Amino acid sequence: MAPSDHTILVTGANGYIALHIIQTLLTAGYNVRGTVRSQKAATLVQSTFPTHHSPRLTLSLVPDLTTPTSLSAAIDHTITGAIHTASPACYPVPSIANDMLHPAIASATALLDAIHLYADPSRFEKVVHLSSLSAMLDHAQDPRTGYTYTARDWNPVTFAQAAGLADHVAAYTASKALSERAVWEWMEEHSPTWGIVCLCPSMVLGPHVERIDALEGVRSTVRFLWGLVDAGRLPQLEFAGMVDVRDLAVMMVRAFEKSGGDGKRFLVAREFDWQSVVDVAREGLEGGQGERLPVGEPGTGREMTEKTIYKVDGSEVEEVLGVSYRGFEETILDSFKMLFEIEQREKEDR
Repeated sequence: MAPSDHTILVTGANGYIALHIIQTLLTAGYNVRGTVRSQKAATLVQSTFPTHHSPRLTLSLVPDLTTPTSLSAAIDHTITGAIHTASPACYPVPSIANDMLHPAIASATALLDAIHLYADPSRFEKVVHLSSLSAMLDHAQDPRTGYTYTARDWNPVTFAQAAGLADHVAAYTASKALSERAVWEWMEEHSPTWGIVCLCPSMVLGPHVERIDALEGVRSTVRFLWGLVDAGRLPQLEFAGMVDVRDLAVMMVRAFEKSGGDGKRFLVAREFDWQSVVDVAREGLEGGQGERLPVGEPGTGREMTEKTIYKVDGSEVEEVLGVSYRGFEETILDSFKMLFEIEQREKEDR
């Protein structure tokens, strides 16, 4: 079928990655139905794509994604594919088990149940599930210097172990592993007529699609770059990979389009280190912006990274889906330019 004959469901439509996916789908000619949890989120999506809103982009208000029936209004016989990006946010919660782990697992499997119940099996083709590199990392062995992670690796954390964590960030990474495992278990148990692909990106960088007028509104991992501005030194490297959000969005759409990825999970990442970030930014940014970043030890980024942390191999997704990672410099400079533009808007509004 042509893209115009498809309607793709995108959960968590107001998210950083989801908005890029929607933009990629609309540009390619697809119809999109997005789920949002609130009217405020719906307004954000509508204002980001005003020329496409209705009939090619429609939104469904789904406050609770953890039960199949809650998705009955969003999923019907017209839906031909689904891209699942919605997940509990990485914030402190009263209960790790009840407020982070259970919702992450339930939202992933409820979507599959809802598709099974409400979609037309003769038309529905595939689910593309957004997981995370965290679903692959064995944190008990950190920093695992010299080891190269691939899609064959799994985070071995159990639900009981994750529920006992005190750190919400560690619990969030565990939720990614547990929810992806639940997806594969569901597929094995039900053997549906449609396929599934899981993409596991590392830290996601790159400019936002939506307009942001205050730095506190940058809630994506791009905010970590702003942490370098006016800092006295570089932070410790805790993760060794990144992907541009624009590349990830194309990969998610391509995973739906291409059969070669069906039934597979992909590690989506290229090399990353803080020293290389500031080297690129200090050289490429203009107007004194680069000078606001720490100097570190120029040119030593890759060498030092190999001595201090694991490696990632994200080449398989390029080979199978036919999408190449864009240059590191482009991602870093575009991200910083967006951040400094937001800072300037803040100053003008004071």
